[in-house]
Amino acid sequence: MAVHQKVIQTERKIRSAFIYLAETKGVDRMTVSDITKYAKINRSTFYAHYQDKFAMIDHFENQILTDIQDLMKNNLTDTMTYQDLSSGKPQTYPVVDKIIQYIDREFNLIRVLLGPKGDGQLEERVKQVLTEIIDADLFRLKGEMGMTKQIPANFAHEIIVSGLMSIIKVWLAEGNPESPKEISEIIMKTRYMSPFDILGVEE
Repeated sequence: MAVHQKVIQTERKIRSAFIYLAETKGVDRMTVSDITKYAKINRSTFYAHYQDKFAMIDHFENQILTDIQDLMKNNLTDTMTYQDLSSGKPQTYPVVDKIIQYIDREFNLIRVLLGPKGDGQLEERVKQVLTEIIDADLFRLKGEMGMTKQIPANFAHEIIVSGLMSIIKVWLAEGNPESPKEISEIIMKTRYMSPFDILGVEE
């Protein structure tokens, strides 16, 4: 039990060091020496946990992606149901609430990884996961994965997925971010608003 607790404590130190250094130096410029110095651990201790800096980053990102995939796969019931916003606030989907709550719990780690000094590959990996889950839910709902025929599918996917990512990235970058509940409501509203609605242009 004592050994297990020590492992957990070391992981927390490495994680805290990574978040601090990613924000101050950037992912590309940080070194294992920087991490061990800030975490106050020996290099041998670091290498007992990770093969190198890149293995550490992969571990963090793979855990985030796995958690998001699990949340989406287990909470897709009642999604993609049209809502009329004229009646007031939209009803948020459980999957949206749970993912935003998860991001809130992992706020600092996800913020630095998706930030300007983070790992540019993570956003593309998250977008790919979102695309796959959306396609799966479309198939569940419609019996096919096709989106609107008005524009090519690659553009339709990008509009949906990039819109979600942009809201999350703005939230992560804010100094005084909105609550998870407010972000869930913003996401839901944007799913049912046209660009003219968002611009405040009346008919």
